[in-house]
Amino acid sequence: MNILSAENITLSFTDKTLLNDVSFFIQENDKIGVIGINGTGKSTLLKIISGIEQPQSGTVTKANGIIVRYLPQHPVFEKDETVLEYVLENNKKSDHAWDIETEAKSLLTRFGLNDYNQKLSALSGGQKKRVCLIAVLVSPADILVLDEPTNHLDSEMADFLEGYLKKFKGAIVMVTHDRYFLDSVTNRIVEIDKGSLYTYETNYSGFLALKAEREDMAIASDRKRKSILRTELKWIQRGALARSTKQKARIERYEEMKNQKDFKRDETLKIGSVASRLGKTIIELENVSKQYDGKTLFTNFSYIFLKGDRVGFIGKNGCGKTTLMKIIAGIEKPDSGSVKIGQTIKIGYYTQ
Repeated sequence: MNILSAENITLSFTDKTLLNDVSFFIQENDKIGVIGINGTGKSTLLKIISGIEQPQSGTVTKANGIIVRYLPQHPVFEKDETVLEYVLENNKKSDHAWDIETEAKSLLTRFGLNDYNQKLSALSGGQKKRVCLIAVLVSPADILVLDEPTNHLDSEMADFLEGYLKKFKGAIVMVTHDRYFLDSVTNRIVEIDKGSLYTYETNYSGFLALKAEREDMAIASDRKRKSILRTELKWIQRGALARSTKQKARIERYEEMKNQKDFKRDETLKIGSVASRLGKTIIELENVSKQYDGKTLFTNFSYIFLKGDRVGFIGKNGCGKTTLMKIIAGIEKPDSGSVKIGQTIKIGYYTQ
């Protein structure tokens, strides 16, 4: 059952279109991660879902009685209240306001905010974000909309939040750069790419595989378009004149295909940098390259191995599988790039 639907949403800033006639829906118990490169409109989509920002066209419809709570990426505080006053003030209209104070104090302590009477003005930016997060978490809600909820959390806090959200009985829509968090909490990924939305019914790891399939299909389609264009260009160059309706239509199709932009594989989306800070990373490879005798084995390869990962390398003989494992184990050095290993990590290496 859809509890919120955003249909035919369009929003532009100056000459850049962030969302181009896109539709988005939320069902009960959805745990949705919204991803995309910086500037694609992730935070804007969250604001539209929350009713804070209005699209230039399109509609957002909520089912009757649905309560949406929103965590902004950069909270703004209008009053200089105490920590506890802020949390309670933002929940005073709740039907459960009478028992929220106990839960609020428990969460404040859990997130390292032990002085309930401390003024907001005395807090750091990270502490303010945590106060705002707690105010959202203690509120009864059907949909939690969270913009970077793991920012400014240490490993223990992030683990607690992960468990909290996995047990949450409502729907969640969130933006986060923490790959581990996405893998663990979400059951659906929505990608914003060049003004369009692509939905994947899986977590982040599954998304990576499905996105690669989508891009491979787009590349194949683009290759076919270019092949047709070459054929049509030869026809045009032979001096074909638009004497008939059929010829005119053919020329128009040629012009339309020629004006289509070439497909470019997205190489800029990076998820996982926060995982290092959260203490989940075992080994991180960043832009690792290696050559032997003028033969390039791999170039600018990046990967984060997380706790519990089971990863296998496959490929033809001589493609660099063993070399990559030796680089990971510290037996060989890459030509460029870096290999970061957790401080307490011990690596065992076995070869035939």
